[in-house]
Amino acid sequence: MDASAYFSPSQLHQAARYSSVGRLLFLLGVGVQLAVLGLLAGFGRRIARGFALGEVGAGVMIGVAASLFLTLATLPVGLLDLWWNRRYGISKQHYWSFVLGQWGGILARTATVAIVLAVVMSLARRFPRSWWAIVAPLFVAIGAVFVVVGSLLAPIGTHRLRDPQVAPAIERLKQRQGVLHTKIRVDDVNDETRAVNAETIGLGPTTVVILWDTLFKSHLSNRAIEFVTAHELGHAARRHIWKGLGWGFLFTLPLTFLLAEATRRRGGLHRAEVVPLGLLVAFVLSLLATPLENVVSRRYESEADWMALQATRDPAAGREAFRSFTRIDLAQPNPPAWSYVVLDNHPTVMQRLAMTQAWRASSGTRAGRSRAGS
Repeated sequence: MDASAYFSPSQLHQAARYSSVGRLLFLLGVGVQLAVLGLLAGFGRRIARGFALGEVGAGVMIGVAASLFLTLATLPVGLLDLWWNRRYGISKQHYWSFVLGQWGGILARTATVAIVLAVVMSLARRFPRSWWAIVAPLFVAIGAVFVVVGSLLAPIGTHRLRDPQVAPAIERLKQRQGVLHTKIRVDDVNDETRAVNAETIGLGPTTVVILWDTLFKSHLSNRAIEFVTAHELGHAARRHIWKGLGWGFLFTLPLTFLLAEATRRRGGLHRAEVVPLGLLVAFVLSLLATPLENVVSRRYESEADWMALQATRDPAAGREAFRSFTRIDLAQPNPPAWSYVVLDNHPTVMQRLAMTQAWRASSGTRAGRSRAGS
């Protein structure tokens, strides 16, 4: 499919320029993190000597310090990214707000790193060769708890859907897709961004769909908003978050094994001086696993797109919604192949537009067969 059939030359140029710099900033951020972790790994023994807290205590302190160093080192990259998003009107966040907002993330990451390292180092000391087999399912179980807690906290500050035309249509979609108990909430983010988005979080009865209020302020038709919502309900109907946790276990098991093997050659992860190397290896392994994780994510996003087409039976609304990702969010319709593999956890805009064409063709074929049979 030709992107110029759906977007003007200026839209394609703007999306390509915006996306290309965003990719460069991502690579810069990765490079900075690799450099910081590499330096810490090189001086791991010297750093460990500076903490007279025992192996686990010293390891936890090293992890906390590494987290703080990473935050400070990547802060300039984050500010550059914010500047770029502000320049194109995607973000409305102020620089001081961005900097102050880092503190909440710092506290959360610091606590997470401290707890994870304390658990892993304790298990590695007691089970030096098999700790990874215990850690993998434990991390997935903790991830499930975070998903549930996040779904309970996410509606805070949101409000119910008040649109008198869209709300009844979405109730019908919930019934059609068999997810009557899924809650729909609207998050007011238009003071922070103009981007349009929605998300599904939670498991079972805690599942909630969060719609950004920018969907209603971006001149999208009601049908397009209903299509976006049907996509999110498709995630709930197909239990994609449950399946994601299953995939998380399948990925975590070999990754923790490789982490254990890499650190065992340096004495084992129960030793504080090996913690910086462990952090570096964990970061590299997560980068290497990202393309495979993206394959799974794109598969489920495509399935949710198809579910939305089946539920709404409105490919025109789907095309409007997908085009808005380039028109408003400035997503490049056809990104470079390396970016698609490494960075993109959703199908490209052109792939999604092609799906609407495929659905219309298959729907027409089924209708023709039905008429022939009658």
